[in-house]
Amino acid sequence: MKLLKLTLEDFRVFHGVQELNLEVTEEKPAVLFFGMNGAGKTTLLNAFTWALYGTFSGDVEYQERVINDHTWSQASPGDQIGASVRLLFEHEGLLFNVHRSVSTVKRSDEQSGLPAKLTVTETDHGVSKTVENGQDRIQKILPEELRQFFFFNGERMERMFTGDRTDEVQQAIKTLMGLEEIERAISNHLPKASAKLARQVGKDGDSRLQMLTADQERLVQQKLKVHDELLRLSQNAAGYEREVDAANRALLANGKAAPLQRQRAKLEERRRELLEKRDARQEDKKDLLAKNAFLAFTGSLDEQVLDLAEGMRKRRELPAGIQRDYIDGLLDDGVCMCGRDLAEGSGARRALEERRYNAGLADVETRWMYLAGKAADLPQVRAEVLERLRTCVQDIEELKLSIDKVDAEESDIARELQGVDVVDVQKLEERRKDFDRKRVEALQLHRDAKTQIEELDEQIEKVKRQFHAAKVQDEESRRIQRQVALVEEVLEAFRKVRDVKTEEVRNALDAKIKSVFARICIKPFTPHLTPSFALELVNDTFGGSAARSTGENQILGLSFVGAVSELARETHDRKEGAGDAAIGGGGIYPVVMDAPFGNLDVAYQNDIAESLPKLTSQIITLLSQSQSRGMVLDHLGGAATRMYVLRSFTTNGDADEQTITICDQVFPYVSHGEFDHTVLEEVSL
Repeated sequence: MKLLKLTLEDFRVFHGVQELNLEVTEEKPAVLFFGMNGAGKTTLLNAFTWALYGTFSGDVEYQERVINDHTWSQASPGDQIGASVRLLFEHEGLLFNVHRSVSTVKRSDEQSGLPAKLTVTETDHGVSKTVENGQDRIQKILPEELRQFFFFNGERMERMFTGDRTDEVQQAIKTLMGLEEIERAISNHLPKASAKLARQVGKDGDSRLQMLTADQERLVQQKLKVHDELLRLSQNAAGYEREVDAANRALLANGKAAPLQRQRAKLEERRRELLEKRDARQEDKKDLLAKNAFLAFTGSLDEQVLDLAEGMRKRRELPAGIQRDYIDGLLDDGVCMCGRDLAEGSGARRALEERRYNAGLADVETRWMYLAGKAADLPQVRAEVLERLRTCVQDIEELKLSIDKVDAEESDIARELQGVDVVDVQKLEERRKDFDRKRVEALQLHRDAKTQIEELDEQIEKVKRQFHAAKVQDEESRRIQRQVALVEEVLEAFRKVRDVKTEEVRNALDAKIKSVFARICIKPFTPHLTPSFALELVNDTFGGSAARSTGENQILGLSFVGAVSELARETHDRKEGAGDAAIGGGGIYPVVMDAPFGNLDVAYQNDIAESLPKLTSQIITLLSQSQSRGMVLDHLGGAATRMYVLRSFTTNGDADEQTITICDQVFPYVSHGEFDHTVLEEVSL
């Protein structure tokens, strides 16, 4: 997928028609946009996703106001007005023209949500045709669940790799790598086939099978309901989190509340670090107990084993390696190795027969000696484990106290914010607390629902085993049993294929993330992609979880995006080189990102600026003036085919007009105007 042109018409902050050429060269894959905060960088990022999917990201305020405010206000009641975004892109040799628009007759001063119309045109060798189901065609090119990897806000991207979002990331990665067909077979097609076969038992079939089939269908329906509830809770939690973020930003913008809100932001960051450390120590404790808890119950066994081994040694009950077949030969000959006669019933023969009983176990003495040695070490091992356990418990308690202290300090700030003599601040703080409470409740219910699904899965598997093991009398029921068993075998085979492929993808991503991260981060940290596709950061110095700053989270997110882009491109190239349509997944996609540097310090900004052009074959970056200085602009500018300035026009006569210098050229950045809007102006290179 290669972006070619973006055309905006009265789209939100952009007045009139704005046309952007996005074509790049292989040597210079970047397109840069420079704009001040509030100029429309986030709107521009959302113009791409609105054209493709008809939705905005959660951080866009007043999402119903698609038509430019000035255009709306200037229209008279009864006037027909609208807005649109047109995106031209190339994909696998075909040219696509995506046009999404809204149109309405003005009835009031306030905009309301409007249904959008989508038109998709496909051109192949100069012949164009309208795609009947345009949204479905877009989904096949770039599924919406993958947009988070290729169209994103750099300051918030790390959130997609934590908490309950990891399931979404894992599923999106499987879609990108072409595993969704296997997933559909596992989750839909094969279970339906199995259920359909089981229902054929019918009224005349075995009653036991009929009952088990009914039980399984009941459990499956329960699981579907819980799964729907899980999705609803996930969406609710994400919505509540967006509301909390919006309230936090509004509080930061308020002069009286800003200092307190900054303190709270630091406390929230501190709490996240403490929680990560506490969770890591709790995992250490669980691992320690899982591997060594038996030592607590073996205190009296050490001496017993040692005494028993020593007594057997003294009584010569431990064999010295004499083989049983050798003694058999002596008994057959009737003569001992010392020359004594071994007559039947003699004491010598009885002694040798007793010896034969223990002979042949050549490794018994060695094993007893090994066991005795290990038993002798147990007191010291037990003491060491106990000390490590004490340290873990002490660390966990100290971390809990620190978390409680942070909670108390945050509560104090909340009370101070409520005491600020500004009505808006008080309302904002109440709103923030309300949505944060709802967010926490939704996440808890989400975890409960996941546990319920796991329990239902166990019950379903139990019923399946009972169905297969049931003893039936009629041949027809046995035939159905065999068919269901065959489908279940195929299902299990698909699961194994899915698991192997998923692990291959995870390992490849993990290696690439490590490679990208090492080029940027200067600290002794190593990222790790867990089996659930959550990103962890390990401190190489002591081996535990690293306390991640906002900057390191951002670097971690960029490393992930770079790894995903590179892996998708490699899969695409392998498929093209093999000429095999059976190789699924992959693709070449652009990366469009707003605020790639966030609050990173200069050193990290320079390293990321050098790495960004290497992420993919086309990268569109939206920057503020503060993020485009010195080496940053040198690295990005050298890789840019095109640059644009988002020129802001303001009606505030007291605001200073500003300029921005790019490539030794001065361009208007903030200008006075008759109404507030933004225009896009290209920089001549």
